[in-house]
Amino acid sequence: MTIKFFARAEDPADHDLNEFFNHLDLILRHQDFILATPELSRIHLKGCGAFPLYVSSISLTVGELLQLWEQTAWRQEDKYFFSITGSPLSGGNSSRYWSRKKGLAHCRTAVFSAQFRAALSLRQTGSPVFGLVTPVDVPPQPFSELTIGDLLAALETREK
Repeated sequence: MTIKFFARAEDPADHDLNEFFNHLDLILRHQDFILATPELSRIHLKGCGAFPLYVSSISLTVGELLQLWEQTAWRQEDKYFFSITGSPLSGGNSSRYWSRKKGLAHCRTAVFSAQFRAALSLRQTGSPVFGLVTPVDVPPQPFSELTIGDLLAALETREK
């Protein structure tokens, strides 16, 4: 018998996740604007982040997710990973993603450790391309008080 256990991720706000991913094309079209606007890029999407065993969790913002999807294995073909939970030592994990084909889903990813290091590097250095990072020091990220609804309203205004 095999027993598996993982760190517990934040309970996601399913409504916000659905709103976010239902408008992903709009968000990706305005990625540069979001990243250049701190109030928008620092919106916290509850349940998104890296939640490893043994070390501090990293709750990710909208801007951090966009950077990770653009430059790392947080995006794999049509899978947009938003929550990874597992062990950076063994690589065992249960990760959540969204895809156009399956919607919200989960799977085991073969690159959990690389995904965790990229999120940690982004938080520590501002770049998801990891070098020498230490999981002992995870600086807090000040979250925006804006919501996903506020983000979508701002982007829809820009579309007009």
